[in-house]
Amino acid sequence: MLLLCAACKSASNPSANATSASATAPVASASAEPSVVGSTSASADPLAPAPIATRENVGPYEAVMLPERNVWYALPRAEGEHRLIATLHGQCGSPSYACGTWIDAGTERGFMVCPTGNEHCTSPIGPPMWDESFQLMERDLERGISVAQSRVRARDAGAFSRDDEVLVGYSRGGWAAIEIVSYHPGRWPYLILIEADVTIKKAYLDACKVRAVAMVAGEHGTELPGEQKSVDALKAAGFPAEIFVMPNTAHLYSANMDDVMRQALAFVLAH
Repeated sequence: MLLLCAACKSASNPSANATSASATAPVASASAEPSVVGSTSASADPLAPAPIATRENVGPYEAVMLPERNVWYALPRAEGEHRLIATLHGQCGSPSYACGTWIDAGTERGFMVCPTGNEHCTSPIGPPMWDESFQLMERDLERGISVAQSRVRARDAGAFSRDDEVLVGYSRGGWAAIEIVSYHPGRWPYLILIEADVTIKKAYLDACKVRAVAMVAGEHGTELPGEQKSVDALKAAGFPAEIFVMPNTAHLYSANMDDVMRQALAFVLAH
């Protein structure tokens, strides 16, 4: 069982039972071998090498992480952008939505990896959700990263860098992310929380060796006031934090989510 570092644990106490619901999206079918999500070409070789400097087909791809659970991943567009950008989706929303909606912004900055939750919402074949502790979510996150890394190496597409990596959490994934950064201080120096009104303090982030935080909220949603309050408090304490608003939406992603995440990524990575 993973334990929180003492300093991190005492500085903040995010609720392990937060269950804010995220958007509903279809689940891509599982496959024993990775495949290009949405591809209809039976002759396409998912392991065909692609030069990083000129890569056009970044994916996304999927590979089996556990029985009936895939990991979604995408390759970086530019040479030198090898950092890992890992995302935990929310309730009732697949990685193809939680991550695929901003794939352009993500692949401009590195490898994107998004594991699938352990349960299904509403039915055995409904969209995925998380119904396990944050410690087990962290275990599944690392398992998904390991599987995606092995497929990337097989594709001869370079390798992840576990330096300067970014952890993104959407809705319940955001509540998990703010706790996961405490398990291994320094592993996740950059944090982006989407539609997750978690109260965080500078002492907690410093103890967990987080360098910068971006919070993202819908203009018409319930999370914006609390996120703004947290960001204002962090700024007042001298910690690099910023809020980015998704226009004309509540809990769902905005139509310009690529632009929103491009700005959020640029902010945290500047620190």
